[in-house]
Amino acid sequence: MKKGRGNQIVRMALGVLGYEAAFGVFGFLMMPLATDAAAGVRIGVSALVIAGAWALVFFGAAVRGERDCAVSQMLDKLRAQGMQEKARSEENKRFWRMKAVWAALLGGAPLLLVAVFVAVTAQPYVYALQGTPTWMSSYLARPEIGDALAYLGDTSVSVGVQDYATVAVRFFLFAYVSLFGTMSDAASLLFDRLCPILTLLLPAVYAIGYQFGPVRRAKAVRMIEEAKRRPRKRLKKEARNRLAGKGPEKKELI
Repeated sequence: MKKGRGNQIVRMALGVLGYEAAFGVFGFLMMPLATDAAAGVRIGVSALVIAGAWALVFFGAAVRGERDCAVSQMLDKLRAQGMQEKARSEENKRFWRMKAVWAALLGGAPLLLVAVFVAVTAQPYVYALQGTPTWMSSYLARPEIGDALAYLGDTSVSVGVQDYATVAVRFFLFAYVSLFGTMSDAASLLFDRLCPILTLLLPAVYAIGYQFGPVRRAKAVRMIEEAKRRPRKRLKKEARNRLAGKGPEKKELI
């Protein structure tokens, strides 16, 4: 891969990483507002946040693809005019479909690696006994109660790297967490196992949006051509009116 093209991919990858961070912050700020709401409201708000984030990323990537297509057309014109050296200096800014794919993979790789670590090391949640009220002392002599409490008392829970990684991944995926609402232990474990897939969604939207750059560019060129033709049509109409002995149409103020 050429060095200049690699620099372009790195810049786009940083943009993808920025989208992921903004998605996490926005989800963290907006979702607590719907936490205590009814399930329908919570799911609706979460879905709107996710859809809005995807639309923003898709549009941003499509605009980038359109700009690269415009550069490609300009370089083709320069090359046709014999300006080979100038066209060669900007060659790395051309539209290239795989550019967005590599950028999405590179930008999503840091969060993906942490999510894979969380998915591999995820374990069912363990609860430790913090303390018992004094009124339970009389029941500790019973084996069915005393033995159970003794087992819980021997269970220790420590915070490790896996816990910090889980918190970090869930922050970036907070909108998806809010979509599921309060999860049971089994559902929470399943969510941790699905984190790698969820982290790929936003980069995938970016890669897909970039592919629509040529469509946006073709539409922009068509609109420019139509805007150029309108004055020509008006001039031709005025010329025909003059040949027919009619003056140009005048608008009267009432």
